[in-house]
Formats: sequence, C-alpha cells, structure tokens
Amino acid sequence: MNTYSTKTMDSLSKPIMMRTVLIGLIFSVIVSLWGQYASAQMNYSYITRTQIPLCLLVPFLLLILFPNLLLRLKNTSNALTTSELITIFCMGLVASTVPDWGMVRYLISLIAAPGYFASPENQWVEHFYEFLPQWLVLSNDNGEVSDFFAGLPSGRSIPWHVWVLPLFWWMSAMGVLLLVGACLIVMLRKQWIEHERLRFPMGEVVLRLIEMDDDGSSIPRLYRNRIFQTGFLITFTIMVWNCVSFWEVLPRIPINPTVSLIIDPTFPPVNIRLAPYVLCFSFFVNLEILFSVWFFQLFRIIQTGMLNQFGISSPSTSIVPGGLVSIQFCGGLIMFVLWGAWMARDHLKQVFRHAFGRETKLRDEDELFSYRTAVFGLIAGVAYLIAWLYAIGFTLPIAVLFLFFLYVFYIGLARVIAEAGLIHLDLPINANTFTVGMVGSANMTGSTLTGLGLTNAFARNWRTFTMVGLAHVAWLREYIWPNRRMLVLWISMAFIVSVVTSLMYVIYSGYTQGADNLNINLTNTGILFYNLIINWMRNATRITEMEIIFLLSGAAINMLLVAGRVFFYWWPFNPIGFVIGASAPIMNFMFSIFLAWLIKFLLMRFGGVGLYRKTQPLFLGILVGYVLGVAVAYVVDSVWFPDSPHVIEIF
Repeated sequence: MNTYSTKTMDSLSKPIMMRTVLIGLIFSVIVSLWGQYASAQMNYSYITRTQIPLCLLVPFLLLILFPNLLLRLKNTSNALTTSELITIFCMGLVASTVPDWGMVRYLISLIAAPGYFASPENQWVEHFYEFLPQWLVLSNDNGEVSDFFAGLPSGRSIPWHVWVLPLFWWMSAMGVLLLVGACLIVMLRKQWIEHERLRFPMGEVVLRLIEMDDDGSSIPRLYRNRIFQTGFLITFTIMVWNCVSFWEVLPRIPINPTVSLIIDPTFPPVNIRLAPYVLCFSFFVNLEILFSVWFFQLFRIIQTGMLNQFGISSPSTSIVPGGLVSIQFCGGLIMFVLWGAWMARDHLKQVFRHAFGRETKLRDEDELFSYRTAVFGLIAGVAYLIAWLYAIGFTLPIAVLFLFFLYVFYIGLARVIAEAGLIHLDLPINANTFTVGMVGSANMTGSTLTGLGLTNAFARNWRTFTMVGLAHVAWLREYIWPNRRMLVLWISMAFIVSVVTSLMYVIYSGYTQGADNLNINLTNTGILFYNLIINWMRNATRITEMEIIFLLSGAAINMLLVAGRVFFYWWPFNPIGFVIGASAPIMNFMFSIFLAWLIKFLLMRFGGVGLYRKTQPLFLGILVGYVLGVAVAYVVDSVWFPDSPHVIEIF
C-alpha cells in the first residue's frame, strides 16, 4: 500500500526547516517524560511496551497531527507538510524506545541494585562482587543508593555526580549498539525494501493517519470518511463510558475480555483475548502471515500438550522459557536470519565492494548515510563492543559469540516486524542466557558470567536496540524528500534528549520519593538480574541433547516452510508464523490476530480487494478512538484517582 503519489509528494513537500527539528526535539522530550512519568507515578507502564507505543501515538495525535489539521482549516502557510510530520514522528519513534520498558527500567536496576540489595542471604558479595566493574555500578559507601531507594533525608541534596561515571560507560556501549544497528539497517535497507519488497505494515498505518490529499481539501479524505467516523465514535464512546464507570454510576463495557480455554490439564490454555490496539494493526498485516501466526499457535499448544502427556520436557535449567517447543521455534528463528543473510549475500558483497571504492551499480544517495560509513562504522562499532565486553569481564571468544547471537536475534525481530507489522512482539530468548546455555556455565569464568548478567541492560531488550525503529525510519525516510541525509542527525538528537529526560526524571523521583515507591519495580528487576548470575554459578546450565534435537528440528522445519513457498504457489504458510511461535505477546493475543485474519479473509473472499480497502478506514477509526480513549482515561485517573488508577483496557 503506497499512500502517496509522486504528485502528492511534490505538492506537499518542501525543505525541512529548523522549526521542524525544534518541534521534533520538544516532542521527543514530551514522549519520553510522559512515558516515564505515567509508568512511574500512575502505573501506566503498558503505554511504553509496544513497537509503536501509546506514549508516542497519544501525544502525536493530540499535540502534532490534530492541531496541524486545525491550522490547515485556516489555510495558513504555517501548517506542517507531510515530510515535516513524518520527520517529527520518526524523531518521536526513536525517543519512545527509551522510557521505562524501552531501556531505563533495565539500566537503572543494574546500576543501583548491587549496592543496596546485597545481603548474607543472597550471597552476592561472596559470588560475584569481586568481578563487578565498579565503573558500571553505584557503591553505597555514603548512602547514595540507600537514599535512592528509600528517599533522601530532609536537608540533603541529590548526588547527581555519582551517576555520571556509570551512565557514561553504559551509554557509550548503548550508543555503539545503536550505531552498529544503524549501519546494518543501511546495508540491508535496499535488500529488504527494493529486492524483497517488505511492506512495513506498521509504517503503512502511520502514513494512512498522516496522509494529506492533493485535492486542496483542508481535512484529509480519511477523516472525512463516514466509515472512519463510525469506527471512531463507537470506540471512543465506549472508552468514555468506561471512564464514567470509574465512579460506579454506569456498568463497564468490557472491550478487552479475557477467557482461557482449557483443552486438557496437560495442554497450555487457549487465550481468548480481544485487544483493540493489536486487532487494528493486525488488520493491515498480510493474510498469509496472519493465518500462519494463529496456525502455529495451535501447533504449539498441541505439540506441548502431547509432549507433556508422554512426559517429555526440558530440565529446570532450560535455556529458553517455555521448554522444548519454544527452543524449536528459536531454532527456526536462527535459521530464518541465516537464510535471510544467504539470500542477501550478493547485495552485501556489492555493499562491501562499494565501501572499499570498487566499481558497483549500487548508489547510496537514498540511504541514511553512505555505505562506506556503514561498513567502517560496523567494523569500528563491533571492535569497540568487543573491547567493552572484555573490560567488564568477558573472555574474547565468549564476547564474539555473544555479539553474534545478540545481532541474530536483533536482526530477526527487525526483519519479522518489517514484513509482518505485528505491533506487540518480543522473543522468549535472551542472547546472554542463550550464550550460557550453548557454552555451559561450568565452562565460563566467574567474571564472564558476571559480565553476561550485566548485559541484561540490552540483551533482553526487544524495542530499543533491535533496529525495529531504525528500520521503520529508513523506510519512512523515502517520504521525506528534501534533507534525507540529515534525518540520522535529527533522530540521534531525539534519542539523546530522550535519554537525558528519562534518566534525570527517574533519578530525581527516586531521591525525592524513594524508588521503592515508584511503579516501575526497580527492586524486583534488579534482584532478578543479579540472582540470574548466582543461578548460573551454582547450577551447571547447558543445553541438553534433547534441546539440541528440538533446536535443529526447528531449523529444519523453517527450511521446509521456505522451500514450500519457493516451489508451491498454493503454499499457505509463512515462516514468520513459526519463527515467532514462542513469543509471549503472540500467545496472549492469538485470538485478536485470528479475528483480524477471519475478518480480512471474509472481506477478501466475498468482496475482493476493493471491499477490504473500503473497510480499512473502519479499523483506523477504531484505532484512533481507542488511542484518544486511553488519553481520556489517563486524564480522569490523574485528576480523580491518582492513588488508585484503573489502567483500563490494557493490552
């Protein structure tokens, strides 16, 4: 679905001015601050979880898009153009990867937890304290960490200076992680977008919301569409009704019901849960992918139940949560990425030849930056990351292996979302845990295991560093005609201001209110991460023969699915459905995805593509009504129920 014609872009695009960058930076601060504040104070942490989170979409609609439509009504030349709107959205998208679940919750927990929670009972001091790099964590010598978790005593000032050193070194590594990701996206963009023609359904939804018509109308066609208005009014009315029900004067209308069907005690439950946000984005996903996702969820349920009935299971030290079937899906993911790299081999050879000054047919004027910068940035970035991992205790071979698994999972998730557009997706496997399992904890030094525990700051992060946001920025960049090369600078600035805003807010709130009183659960997160190191040291964690069999079988199944698509035109399965079969959000929202498939299938079956396209505004209206309904619920909770927010209709 290409929303904009060349004529439209010509008529609506003009050079990106500094006002756009300034608005984008202010917007990035708002996205970061609201995402962090709503999570810490109001327990609205779910607004930071999805790939396009509500902490981005709510302020974008209320503060950028809708005010801009009002400006257009007045026929003023001050209204933002399409290119400017997309630029601001890209900056906000990158900024939204930082607050709470994006990055901050993990990072602050790892920095602060050792100095406060170490005790004779957990034996942290005896097992790994000698291996902890003191330049990455806070000491509690003068009570700085105790004051952070419990709150500052009266008369004492916030010790900002103690945070500077650990945050500097952490952010140096995280900045390079993002640089390497950006380099990989530049190298893969042409392969994904021009050769494989991935659709980026999430980006298509954004473009539909932003689209401006070239017929001279002040209000875009979408917002004048009666079907859109119907979907919006129904959903928004229900959301407002439910807000009024907070006072118990009206019965609540459940729009997110949850039911678990139990086939048999040995089988996992079938989750029947309707999530409007997931449903609306899923409606724009390819029909084959939607079918494959829910089909392989049934495959997971049946296979897990049968294994349980035969008494076949993973040991308690399994490297992947979810047991043998989840390991099988992870084998499919690894093969999915390796096969994608093989398919891109010719293009990547050309990229490297171009970077080293050889003659090629490639042109990099349309990339975020040049291929030379990407290749040498990749080499320098990987070298720095290996050095950084070595400095925190890794041995060199483990550092290289860990980075390989890390970027396999990162690229896998970015590639899946680029094609599938599933709004809520993560993976069940973390690169550090997988590395320990493949090598064996007994074969690693204490310093390496401690270093692997510290990488929980980014090894288990499926939003910030996975290149999902960067890949969509690279795709949306095609709709920003002037100043394309400057976009990478602007999104970098947006990330920096978001990091500073979120970190300063959490540190300030911790010292003024006590981090234990915030709703971002820093205590349990920090204890979980460091207890993982203890578990590795005390228990011999290593992949078993049975797990290897299922891992290899997953790789084989993935290749069969690929072969089916190549050789049989009628083949109904997409490998993506198998690859993400162990994802917890996919398990939870299987019914919403199934419902999106069923509706889309019936529309295509009885009305063809035309009827499907006519129905799209309905789901866009439901989406906008839901997003604005969340905004209303947040305001009501903030004003009337700040101590007991309802957090309605979470997903």
